[in-house]
Amino acid sequence: MAGIPDEIIEEIRSRSNIVDVIGGFVQLRKAGNNAFKGLCPFHQEKTPSFFVDGARQSYHCFGCGKGGDVFRFFMDKDNLTFVDAIKMLANRAGVVIPENTYGNSAESRKKADERERVYQIHAELCSLFQKILRDNPQGPVAQYLKSRGLPQEIIERFKIGAAPMGWTTGVDYLRGLGFRDDEMVTAGVALRGHRDPSRIFDLFHDRLAFTIENEIARPVGFSARSLEAKPADGRKYVNSPETPIFKKSRLLYALSQARTSIGKMNQAILCEGQMDAIAFHRAGFSCAVAPLGSAFTPEQAQILKRYTNHIVLAFDADQAGQKAFLHAAEILLPLSMELKVMHIPGGKDPDELYKNGGAEAVAQAVNASRSWLEVLVEVLHTRYDFTTPVGRGEAAEIVAGYLEKVPDQVELEVYVSDSAKLLQVSENAIYSKLSTRHAQLRRREEFQQHQAGPEIAPKQHHYNAATLTLLEVAISSPDAARKIAELLPGDELSGDDPVAQAINFAVGAALNGDEDGGVAPIRELLIEHPVPEISRILVEHTTYKDAIKAAEDAVSEFRRNRCISERKTLMEKLALTQDPAERTAILQAIQNLSRRSS
Repeated sequence: MAGIPDEIIEEIRSRSNIVDVIGGFVQLRKAGNNAFKGLCPFHQEKTPSFFVDGARQSYHCFGCGKGGDVFRFFMDKDNLTFVDAIKMLANRAGVVIPENTYGNSAESRKKADERERVYQIHAELCSLFQKILRDNPQGPVAQYLKSRGLPQEIIERFKIGAAPMGWTTGVDYLRGLGFRDDEMVTAGVALRGHRDPSRIFDLFHDRLAFTIENEIARPVGFSARSLEAKPADGRKYVNSPETPIFKKSRLLYALSQARTSIGKMNQAILCEGQMDAIAFHRAGFSCAVAPLGSAFTPEQAQILKRYTNHIVLAFDADQAGQKAFLHAAEILLPLSMELKVMHIPGGKDPDELYKNGGAEAVAQAVNASRSWLEVLVEVLHTRYDFTTPVGRGEAAEIVAGYLEKVPDQVELEVYVSDSAKLLQVSENAIYSKLSTRHAQLRRREEFQQHQAGPEIAPKQHHYNAATLTLLEVAISSPDAARKIAELLPGDELSGDDPVAQAINFAVGAALNGDEDGGVAPIRELLIEHPVPEISRILVEHTTYKDAIKAAEDAVSEFRRNRCISERKTLMEKLALTQDPAERTAILQAIQNLSRRSS
């Protein structure tokens, strides 16, 4: 599958327990023996309908119908190809896989080829930017980096470069390597002319260029900064647009360099920009990352959750930094993350702190990080008059708004106790605020649910009950599966229909003496054919008091339904033909069907 040896795919699968993997993105709660449930990550819902089955290593949402195995989860979550999902999980599991892997179908190979071309364009442009910087040690970008004290080792490690002068240097370079204009536009590194769309121009030119990498260290975009006080095009920063490989809400700057250290140090430092992240790495805190020029996102929080539950926020002390801290807290608290805030002396940013005080000053600031709650109350002191009951009550209301996002009861009790001490009120007062907010939230949700109507319904494939029963009994009972094989010849369950294929997998497993119900090949089937009915059956574990009898009844009903369907098709053909011989043949076929179904 996908050109990757089966044993490597199985090794990746065996190291990627679906409960652990999905648990990094969804808060799962126990829902039975090796079963878990949570809010679906694929659609908005208020009541959990998303189930993960640890025994069969599969998931299914009863709300939107998405389901499958751990590979299918990544394909659905990040809109990845199967190959990209394998690479993502291989990287997470520490498994090395061969390069140049593709899907089986022509369309899959085409999409994989197109994505690979986009990756190659970024890799080549990254190399060009680095070469321009190396070849021009007296150029403005080199001099700027020198003034910021960046050594060559750091410049190379973070793939910092210089976008070329002129408007088509990069375009001409890529053309010389065989890349087409439309590929460069798709990759987001070139723009079409307004007056003449047949001409294209460099998006990045005459700027300091920071390379943006994905988790496995492949260049996927750039963030370029002008060093001029008044850039000719009026833009100080130029960033990559959304492309097939660049989704800024799902990327973190320096994560490819930081992810190993995050695991070892069991913490991640979240800062505001590229230079701040680099400063932390230089100071020995190679667990630092930064959002890509915009607000921190839930997707980025979920990425960090995969590596650690401990986050240190290193934002500026100004009003914008306070706003960023409060925004990050709203996103991270529902994930049960331990959240601390780093105070930088003198209101400096991390880069300035390292430049003036070195690694020791940065280490002191990180080690002195305080609880998010303590910092929040400190911020509220500047906004409300704590000497009055009204002011303190308003501050308590704000604190309760953050506490209600904490999902774990033990964590909540600790935070309530700490809040009461910091605000100098009773714990009962905090719980009262929480109770009032919960009641208001319930009323608001009920109103919104009434206005919005029912939640998303799964896509219907209209399989009849008999066919689905055949799959259920075949998976759950090897004896029933063997009875199906005895009663139904192979040609009656042939074809490309995914449910029929799944039944054959389960039957084949039973005939080969396997007692697992053919779950493994059925999971693989869902990678290319994500049929809700199949993934639902995998997580439901339906059992029958008399599986053999259920199989016999389902086979009879299946045959009857098939005869009805075939008779309908023949009757439609009969109505459309006037040829006597053909009509005679169709009538004979209808009579044969009648005898079979009687």
